[in-house]
Amino acid sequence: MLYLIYASKEAAIERADEEGKEIGYSYWVNGTGTRWLTYPDETIDHTWALDVTDYDLDDSEKASTVDHYTPLPDPDED
Repeated sequence: MLYLIYASKEAAIERADEEGKEIGYSYWVNGTGTRWLTYPDETIDHTWALDVTDYDLDDSEKASTVDHYTPLPDPDED
C-alpha cells in the first residue's frame, strides 16, 4: 500500500475529497452516498496517513508516498 502523510486531518480529507470528485462518487453528484475512496487514519506522531494506493497521483505526490506508517494505538485495546 502507498500512503501520503498530512500534518492535519483536514488536509488529508481535502485530498480524499479531490479524488472522490474526480471519480464522480455519488456524494459529489447527488449530495448523498459515497464521498471518499479512502479515509485518513491518525498516526502515532499525530499526523494523518491517507491510503492513496488507488489514487491518481501527480509526480510530486508519487515522490512523497511512503509504504507504511505506525497507527495511533486504540485506547480500547489495552
